[in-house]
Amino acid sequence: MLEKGHLAKKSITIPLVSFLQRNRKLRIAILVAAGLCAAILIYTWFTLLRSDTRNIQYSPGDIVYSQPLQAVHDMSALDAAVIPNISTINADLAPGIVISEHYYDFGEVNSSQVLTRTFVIANRGQALLVIQKAFTTCGCTVADFTTAEIPPGKVALMTIRFDPAFHDLRGATVRRGVIFSTNDPKHPLQEVWVQASVR
Repeated sequence: MLEKGHLAKKSITIPLVSFLQRNRKLRIAILVAAGLCAAILIYTWFTLLRSDTRNIQYSPGDIVYSQPLQAVHDMSALDAAVIPNISTINADLAPGIVISEHYYDFGEVNSSQVLTRTFVIANRGQALLVIQKAFTTCGCTVADFTTAEIPPGKVALMTIRFDPAFHDLRGATVRRGVIFSTNDPKHPLQEVWVQASVR
């Protein structure tokens, strides 16, 4: 409808909207609740992104520092690895390997950066866990284990050191790994990988 060349504005009122416009405290409470819901969703999303990482609870006294082992690029080490015969090991008395994570992405890095990442290797079984042989997939990567023998309930730390300057890797996304054999009859061969996008 026109009144003197202008459209007449007809106000349409929605009961909930008009109620919220009159009640300031309720609007603030709804905004706070929405903010909390958003924060919970964001926290849950970040937690799910890291869901491949196992939470291994241990104290400094649980880390074993005897018989250290270093893995280098020597693929013949795996050929000589002794893989246990699963049929001869009592599963109730066997070691049980658990690794904090099998993959880590360093993201974008400079080619001059030497990157390190420490992984936790736990023995959740009932017998001594032995890391028999270990090697890395490239000469630019070395892995140091605090021990090759992990008693039940104890952990070892494996620190991977990756040097992008070892090769000219600028402009490439590179994935390097550590492969090792154990006496865990259910998981005799393990792999842990790191990745970086080198600038």
